[in-house]
Amino acid sequence: MPNNLNDPNKNQPLSVIIPTLNEIEALPKNLALLLQDPLIGEIIVVDGGSIDGTQAYVRAQTDPRVSLLASAPGRGRQMNLGANRATGDWLVFHHADSLLPDSAGESIASLSDTVYWGGFRHEFSNSNWKLRMISALHNWRCGRSGVIYGDQSMFVRRRFFFDVQGFNDTGLEDLAFSDVALEQAPSRLLDAAVITDSRKFRQIGELRGLLHVISIVLRYERQKSVGNQKFFKPYR
Repeated sequence: MPNNLNDPNKNQPLSVIIPTLNEIEALPKNLALLLQDPLIGEIIVVDGGSIDGTQAYVRAQTDPRVSLLASAPGRGRQMNLGANRATGDWLVFHHADSLLPDSAGESIASLSDTVYWGGFRHEFSNSNWKLRMISALHNWRCGRSGVIYGDQSMFVRRRFFFDVQGFNDTGLEDLAFSDVALEQAPSRLLDAAVITDSRKFRQIGELRGLLHVISIVLRYERQKSVGNQKFFKPYR
């Protein structure tokens, strides 16, 4: 178990880091919700080269808590860049097409000093049984193994994040980070759920998405390549 990882100022706000690539459809609602949370001190959007107006939208924000960074594409690379600029005690790695639950900041900030990282339960918007099954698999696997997926809005104490050397850039950065972090401390799964826009799974086909997630679980259990980056690339 790691020791002395908390910064002295426990009341310092959270830093939310959002990697984006052509997310103009989802980002406005996301930012509006995040800005309602008083414990979120900064929102760092790290864009990987959007051509749909995402960057212009972020630059137009007047709230000083919102900032934009430019990065080469790659979710792990983008999130590491945001983490390097963040100042909060907690880093929240949040997808542009997901919505945090109410009082998410309070839920994270009130965690005991023995909790170093974790995530929220997962749900889809407008979900049918196949999408509910995908979320159930996410949540079941997390409860069983402690692994946190990226769409569960992973939160990590800033010093702990750097102690475990951040994300890699393999396209499976959430799983790889979890493997390393679990060697140091257990994760915490909060009861509230992050709501993910179901559009990617509607585009690829919900049944195909369900079968792919089952494949990820089975392959990852057997330490095999899961092909997640290739699966989602056309829809990001």
